[in-house]
Amino acid sequence: MIYGRRPVREAKGTILTQSVAFKAGGRLEAGCTLGPSEIAALVMAGVGEVRVAELDPHDVAQDEAARWISAAMVPVPSDANLDVGRVMAGAVHITATCAGVVGLDTAGLTRMNRVDEGVAIATRPQFHRVAKGDVVATVRVLPYGVKRSVLSKVIEDAHDTIRVRAVLAETASLIQTVIGGDGGTAKGEAFVRARLDRLGVRLVETLVVPHREEELAEALLSARGEVVFVLTAVETIDRGDVAPEAVRQAGGVITRFGLPLDPGSRFFAGGLGAVPILGLPGCARGSAPTGVDWLVDRLLCGVSITDDDIAQMGVGGLVSPEA
Repeated sequence: MIYGRRPVREAKGTILTQSVAFKAGGRLEAGCTLGPSEIAALVMAGVGEVRVAELDPHDVAQDEAARWISAAMVPVPSDANLDVGRVMAGAVHITATCAGVVGLDTAGLTRMNRVDEGVAIATRPQFHRVAKGDVVATVRVLPYGVKRSVLSKVIEDAHDTIRVRAVLAETASLIQTVIGGDGGTAKGEAFVRARLDRLGVRLVETLVVPHREEELAEALLSARGEVVFVLTAVETIDRGDVAPEAVRQAGGVITRFGLPLDPGSRFFAGGLGAVPILGLPGCARGSAPTGVDWLVDRLLCGVSITDDDIAQMGVGGLVSPEA
C-alpha cells in the first residue's frame, strides 16, 4: 500500500486518509474512495492536494478482507448461533442469536492474531455467558488494505473458531433443605431463579425438605426439572455429607465434590439417571458473582468439564478475596 500526498486531479481511485471539511458546509470523511464527484467537490472547494492511500495489486481492501475473515470464522452462522454483521470501516461485529456460553478455538484465534499487526480479532472470554444480541467478537482490519498473502494465512486458521453453545435444559428444579424451619428459602429461591433467568431456564418447582438423607432422596426422585439444583441448610463438607449421601440413596452418583474457586468451593455435581444434579454452596444465596456461576453456565449449555478443566479454574478462581 502506498501512502502520501497527491494532487487532487491525480487522486482518482485512491482512498482519502484525512477528512476534508468544506467552508461552504459538508465534508469528505477519511476512508472514502475518491471518485469523479468527490474529485469535483474538492476542486470546486479549492483544495489542491490530499493525503491518500492507494492499494497495490497484491492488496485486499479492508472491508473485503474483514468480510472474508469473519465468513471463515463463522461459515454457517445458524449452526453457530451467531449473526455476522455488516462491514463498516474494516470492522465486523459478530453477535449471539441466543443465550448460552461462548465456545472458542483459542489456539486458532491466537494464531490468527499473530499473522499480521493489521488484523485484530477480539472475543469474549472462553465460556463467557451471553444473551441474545450480545456482541461475541469483533473482527477489525486496521489499515485500508492488507496483503493477499496475509489474508490467506489468517483464513487458514479461521475456520469455525467461534460459536455460542446454546442452553440445553429448558426447566430446572430447586430442592432446599432446612433445619427447624424454612428460614432463608425464599432468598435462596430468588437468587437461583435470577441465575437461571439469565440463560432462559425456567424454574418449574421449589421443594423444601428437612436436612436429612431420606427426605432429600425422596425429593430428588420426585423432581420434574431437566436439571436439579440442591441448596442445603448446611454446606456440604465432603462426599459423605447429607446431600451426596441422599443422591446415592436415590440411586444416583456423585462425580465431583469441591472446586478451586472462592467463593463457591463447596460445590458438588452428580446425576440421577440422565438428570444432572448440582449441589450449590451457601454463596448461591447471594447476588454477588461466584465461581460456581461459571461452572453452572457451562453445565447448562452442555459443556463437558474434566478434572483438568476444573484444576485450571484455580488460576483466576479467587473471584472475591473478601469472601
